[in-house]
This record gives sequence, structure tokens and C-alpha cells, in this order.
Amino acid sequence: MSVNYPKEDKFVEPYSKLAYIYDDVMAHVDYKNWSRYIQKIIQKWHSGTKKILDISCGTGNLLLELDSRRYQLHGFDSSFDMLQRARRKCMPYNISIPLWQSNMISFRLKQKVDVIISLYDSVNYILDISDWKNMFDCVYDGLNIGGLFIFDICTEKNSKKYFANYFEKKIGNGYYYTRESNYDSTSKIHSNRFDIHFDLENKTYVELHKQRILLLKDVLNLISITNFKFLGAYNGFTFKYGNENSLRIHFVLKKETRK
Repeated sequence: MSVNYPKEDKFVEPYSKLAYIYDDVMAHVDYKNWSRYIQKIIQKWHSGTKKILDISCGTGNLLLELDSRRYQLHGFDSSFDMLQRARRKCMPYNISIPLWQSNMISFRLKQKVDVIISLYDSVNYILDISDWKNMFDCVYDGLNIGGLFIFDICTEKNSKKYFANYFEKKIGNGYYYTRESNYDSTSKIHSNRFDIHFDLENKTYVELHKQRILLLKDVLNLISITNFKFLGAYNGFTFKYGNENSLRIHFVLKKETRK
């Protein structure tokens, strides 16, 4: 079936319109298994964890899979629209998860937490290398002594193998979209363009997403100049050490002493 877009395009901020179809677009992601993996990391390195903060919580999929009976869960995201979806999704489960809008490179917490997570390569959206230091500083300041920072990256191998010249088209309930992806190995920028059309509207919304792809050695160098203790960089969803042939790498850092 061919898709004919309306002639009028409207460029909007990333995750403003994608938020409304995000869960359909990400339906292939096994958040339940991902949450199990994160909890295994927590049990391995900080079994006494009580408070967890997700600093790129999106529509709340991972928070809803974590055990709210065991942990006090909190989350923020830079996208207001994604947060609105997350709040609506929490209601039927009668789960009270504080959610607010903030930015991972400039946040401050009133109360410290035991674990901070940022998953699904959200940190790849940090385009300026200097802002990585800002993120690490904010996270470090927000953790209790002994607390963990768990984050992941998509690697260059992933971008080259699956998204060098990628095109996807999907027709959903009341909408359709296309996604075009490409990777520039010189600038190390991975670009995604989403063209989203809702059946009841006469325009196509365009979102341009850019992610900086860092090599494992680059991330390790950035970590080395922080106050964190490096615990591991794991391949995918394992406890095997990651390398440049990994598609996704999870990093685990620990706050040991006061600044």
C-alpha cells in the first residue's frame, strides 16, 4: 500500500508528535527483560537500593516494569509530551511515580537517590562532548554514597550495520509514519527523520533526531576524568565486557566518596 503525504510539512521538536505513537514504534522492545537486567546489575553492585531515578524516562515503559513494591521510583524527561503519556499510563496501575520535566545535563535533586539510570541510548542525544561532563557532575551530585549510575550507548557498529541507509514505513491506528536513518562516520552523527501524519489532520509533522555515536574508548576516557569508580561496561544484556563490535553497551559507575 502506498503512502501519499499531504503537501504541508510542519517541523516540530523531537518527541513532541512522536510521543503519541512512541509506544507503537517501540513495540518490539522487551522492556520487561530490560528491567530484569537492570535489577540484576543493582543486585550485583548495590543490593540495598531503595530509590531509583530514570533521567530519560520517556513514556515510562521501564519505570512501569521495575518493581514499585521494592523501589521508590522517580523519573524525568526533557520532553513534556512524553511525560504526559507516561503520567496517563501510570493511572490504571494505581502507581504513584513522581514525574517531572528536566534536562539530564543540568538537573539538581532535592533528595539524593541510590541509583540513576538512563537507557535506550538516551545519552547519545548529548551532541556536545562538554555536556557529558555536565551530565556526570549532575548524576554524581544526585547520588547517595555507594550509589550507581547505569547508562547505555548504541555503538558505531550498530549504526553502520543497521542504520547506514535505513527506511521504515508503518501504518497504525489513525496515523502513519516513515523513518529515514543514516550515519555519517566522519562527524559520528546518527540522524533520524520521522514524518508523522495523523488521519484527522491535514499536515505531516517532521521530527529530526540527531545522536552522537562515541567509541567505547571515548566513553571510557570521559568516565576516567570524573569522580566515579568504573565498575563495568557490559556487552548488550550480559555481564561480559563490551567492545567495539558490541551493538549496545551498558556502563555501571559507582559514587564512592564525597566531592
